[in-house]
Amino acid sequence: MEISQLKYFVAAAEKMHFALAAESLQIAQPSLSRGIQTLEKELGVRLFNRSNKRRIELTESGKAFLPHARNILQQLLIAERSAKETAEGISGHLAIGALESTLERKEFLETLTAMQKNHRGITLEIIDDHSFGLAGRLLERSVDLILCRHDKRLFRENIICRKLFDDEILLAIPQDHPLAEREKVPVQLLKDEKLIMVPEKTSPAFYGSIIRYCREKGNFEIKTSETCSNFYTAQHLAEAGFGIALVPESHKDMYPEHLAYRHFQGTPPCSTVYTALQDDSNSYAIDVFLKLLRGYFKSSF
Repeated sequence: MEISQLKYFVAAAEKMHFALAAESLQIAQPSLSRGIQTLEKELGVRLFNRSNKRRIELTESGKAFLPHARNILQQLLIAERSAKETAEGISGHLAIGALESTLERKEFLETLTAMQKNHRGITLEIIDDHSFGLAGRLLERSVDLILCRHDKRLFRENIICRKLFDDEILLAIPQDHPLAEREKVPVQLLKDEKLIMVPEKTSPAFYGSIIRYCREKGNFEIKTSETCSNFYTAQHLAEAGFGIALVPESHKDMYPEHLAYRHFQGTPPCSTVYTALQDDSNSYAIDVFLKLLRGYFKSSF
């Protein structure tokens, strides 16, 4: 059974005349008649009563078949429209994995707002996770693209990584701590402090940035630290007096009544955030999102 046969049948059923049906479809009448005859042969039933030379009539089988034929053609139109709209970026689905600290950035929120305003047909699914988890999601293709910190598993031939921005690392210090009185904190003063960080296993890039910074700029190795799964918990632990939390700049002034957010003195430590996607990813939705994202982050990478 071919789609053209269904179109011929529906047109003939609506016009009740083969010649008028052929004219409406802009085809020759013999082609329409042969198509309907072939359809009847395939179905094993007569669809039209042709006893009247001027006007045809649907048989009982034809009447039963007509709504189903119309439904098939309607579903085909919907499928064609959906495919075209997706290709043109008018509709589609985009699953984005992102760090919780990236979700806090105004640039990311501005990107989401622009997508919702200008591309309403594209539905967005936002999944937050740590860098280790995001890398796994991308490799198993449960997300279309991710925003994460450096992960060596991603730097392979089939993954496209582009630098998005350098995320400055700040200190979240209890308000009653002596270092809270300083406008900027020299890294050397952290040598004997208890530091609170996300663990290396979930965010190796962030953890490694701090270790290297203390080693290179402060000339000391971090010996005492508390680790927790996310930056919100890190700040709550700092608030409870467990130590000084190290957090991304997007968390600045999140709990100002209990914590003082301070920059490092001199060149601050940074943890670079990348966009990453499979090299065979090819959709208008991804292209539009990345263009907006890099525009709001003013990224030239």
